[in-house]
Amino acid sequence: MAYQGTSKVVTVKLQTLHRDFETLQMKSGESVQDYLTRAAVVVNQMKYYGEQVTDQTTIEKVLWTLTPKFDHVVAAIKESKDLATYSFDELQGSLQSHEARLNRTNEKSDEKAF
Repeated sequence: MAYQGTSKVVTVKLQTLHRDFETLQMKSGESVQDYLTRAAVVVNQMKYYGEQVTDQTTIEKVLWTLTPKFDHVVAAIKESKDLATYSFDELQGSLQSHEARLNRTNEKSDEKAF
């Protein structure tokens, strides 16, 4: 009987985590690092409860849910990378590099405005 209770708890936890994963979306003004950390926490919790979540599934979810300022890099990644072999760490590096370039460009624009 105790196992069924535990099984029900796991089922409810997984349902909640699935909903969290499905509704995952990068927030306006959120950094890539913060968003990827939020995504990784949900995925790692799903894996902890026995769910099979591939890097490809996670990567596709992240690419679809980034803010529009990442549209160019998303298109480049989708066209040039095999998402079946692309790792979450590689994605993180690409997105952080793009974000750093955007931030430098914005800083230069701000300096020119003054």
